[in-house]
Amino acid sequence: MPLSVAELQPALHDLFTDTADHLARQSGFCQRARKLTGPVFAQAVVFTLLSKPNATLDDYADTAADYLDCAVTPQAFDKRFCPAAACFFEALFLEAFNRSFNSLRPALLPVLRRFTATFIRDATLVALPACLAVLFPGRGGRHTPHGKAAAVKLVFEAEVTTGELTDTSILAGLDNERTAEVAGKPLLPGSLLLEDMGFFSGDRLQVYIDQGVYVLTRIPAWTAVFDLKGRRLDLVKLLRQHQGDSLELPVRILHGTLAQVRLLAVRVPAEEAEKRRERVRQEAKKRGRPVSQKKLDMCEWNILVSNAPAELIGLGEACVIRRVRWQIELVFKVFKSEGKIDQTRSNDPYRVMSELYAKLLAMVVQQWLLLAAGYQMLRHSARRAARRVRAQAKKLFKAIKRIDRLARLVARLATTLHRYCRIVHRNQEPSTLDRLNALDPELELRQKLGWL
Repeated sequence: MPLSVAELQPALHDLFTDTADHLARQSGFCQRARKLTGPVFAQAVVFTLLSKPNATLDDYADTAADYLDCAVTPQAFDKRFCPAAACFFEALFLEAFNRSFNSLRPALLPVLRRFTATFIRDATLVALPACLAVLFPGRGGRHTPHGKAAAVKLVFEAEVTTGELTDTSILAGLDNERTAEVAGKPLLPGSLLLEDMGFFSGDRLQVYIDQGVYVLTRIPAWTAVFDLKGRRLDLVKLLRQHQGDSLELPVRILHGTLAQVRLLAVRVPAEEAEKRRERVRQEAKKRGRPVSQKKLDMCEWNILVSNAPAELIGLGEACVIRRVRWQIELVFKVFKSEGKIDQTRSNDPYRVMSELYAKLLAMVVQQWLLLAAGYQMLRHSARRAARRVRAQAKKLFKAIKRIDRLARLVARLATTLHRYCRIVHRNQEPSTLDRLNALDPELELRQKLGWL
């Protein structure tokens, strides 16, 4: 069920008016009466960047004059990009994640209907100007002199069946994603969690097992694997001697926790294995480290672990379900290719950070609008859908004030989603949805008959 416009419009209006005004005062951005109030500044910057990610100061001034009846110069915007502005936009971006929508209902997706919810998490790096290395050190060392690499690590969580971006954390580029607050948040019992190996931790895994959450993840080459009696297994040797193309084994992993899981291994085609080895070699060369033979040997297999029972995730289903995690990678691709969050026109650190947070907020608003228009992960192209929102972005100024205008805008988006953004069935290169449908013939038949 799409997000209700009747629920979305008040949320948008409050976020960009009363909440923006409160956070502008709280952050010190607005301490006295002026033309560029918190709400005007937020709307002008966020919606301009949503429409034109490489916007100039002139674009901000034009937007403020044309849509917000606020005649200010480009230089006025330039002066307002100060430390308080960066704090203001960060707070406003994070505040967006405190909005929950009761009208948003999960879509019925193949195989994933077995779980209470399906959460995906990942992190992405955004390079920053070197002047920000003290605040956000990138690769090259936290304690390197001023002027070295700078980067911010964005950690996002999304729920696949609703399509909602559910949580986020902002870290320095050198920080491990396991330290993010979102990485340790509790989830609903019966949920499925799909993460990248960067989050892998025995303690976290055991906590989720105790919560009744099902985890499906790849394991790093260094992972200690034991049989159920506690005897250490040589996983590489075990796989090398195995004659078949798949292996399922109950094991315990990691010295500290000895969490009991199912080891699910599937051999990959020879050409895919060689591509993986080449990536491993390139990564080792980039980091100036020797290549681990164990890591090279493991390139021949997809090796997953899960605490889910076989009736929920079978051996043949695991690798297909694992592909769903790529939806969060697609979110990041849209953020970068369409939202241009990794690009900037300025070397001023406060404008850079202000625009980064504003662009991220624009991406959240974009997702809300798409959900109201009926967007579903796996069924629609996120990139094509994002372009449709950008084309309508300037109309948001009036739409957030009146529900009838927002309803018309959402209706137009719904039409374009249906016509131009649906992922069609592919026989030669099946999409993730095609692969999931093949695992769930009952649901696929009901969809073909129009019962869903």
